[in-house]
Amino acid sequence: MALYPKVTTEQQEAIDELKRRNLKDVTPKMLEDESLFYRFSKARNFNLKEAETMLKKHIDFRKEYQMDTILMDYNPPEVRNKRFMVPIMYICL
Repeated sequence: MALYPKVTTEQQEAIDELKRRNLKDVTPKMLEDESLFYRFSKARNFNLKEAETMLKKHIDFRKEYQMDTILMDYNPPEVRNKRFMVPIMYICL
């Protein structure tokens, strides 16, 4: 069964070509999304050039703002850690 059963062969070829052209630029985290290339292709009516431009901008944005590693690399400021510490004797049971 195809992932997208209503996609024509021309549209599927556009999706495959977009994937082939950009596979090396996409992070492993982004590859977890099976619909990635389909969504960008469909957003630009399967126009390969426009979809590729849009995808490259998306990849650049994710790299610039470290979207794939932000949760692992984030260290809260020390002030926040000290300010919200609640002494055990103030916790009601």
